[in-house]
Amino acid sequence: MRKLIFLMMFSFVFAFDYFTIKKADNYFKNKQYLKAANEYLKIHSQKAMLNAANSFYKAGKYKKAIKIYEKINKKDLQFQKLYNLGNAYALSGNYQKAIKSYEKALKIKKDKDAEYNLNLIKKLLKQKQNKNQQSKKQQNKQKQQNKNNKQPKKQQQNKQKQKNKKENKNNKNTNKKNKNEQNKQNNTKKTKQKKQQNSAQKQQNNQKQQAYKNKKPFKEKIKTTKFQKTKEANTSDIRMKFYEKN
Repeated sequence: MRKLIFLMMFSFVFAFDYFTIKKADNYFKNKQYLKAANEYLKIHSQKAMLNAANSFYKAGKYKKAIKIYEKINKKDLQFQKLYNLGNAYALSGNYQKAIKSYEKALKIKKDKDAEYNLNLIKKLLKQKQNKNQQSKKQQNKQKQQNKNNKQPKKQQQNKQKQKNKKENKNNKNTNKKNKNEQNKQNNTKKTKQKKQQNSAQKQQNNQKQQAYKNKKPFKEKIKTTKFQKTKEANTSDIRMKFYEKN
């Protein structure tokens, strides 16, 4: 009874795997690689895992393909695994791991395609390293050039700053000098005007004094004036005129 149940289960699993493999193969043949990969993963065998990894590789899903390739440990599948793993690493840009995979595959057996890919990837890796070194050298050169350009620019800024400071100081001194000169001129002008005023005032006073000297006093006139005594003469009128003049 147990043997019968086992045989029935084995037949069911075999039939399931058969139809699943056939379905996956059809997907792969029609270039529906992702659907094919999903069908292959339903089958529990190393060969199906290799086919699933190859399907992901064909679909351009290199990381998923690498992950599945690395799980395959069956001895008779090692060359296919390592060769395809090298291709997946190469197309994903990891040249160093691709080289290691090709070298391991060539240790198992000689293969022209593996040798060609190995030499090609070594050449591409060298070009990449040279390009990176050249790019790094260019970056360092540009960095140094920027640093060198920055220093003269800073020096030029400091020089311009000092020049502006000197010019401001000279302008300030010039303005101060002009102001002092203007004040001096104003003071000279004021002094000259004051002297002229004093001279005019002095001249005016001299003229007054001279006029006063030239002018005979009224008292003398009174003394020298001869009044004829008449009967109509009134001495009070003479005194009144004297006091009014004075």
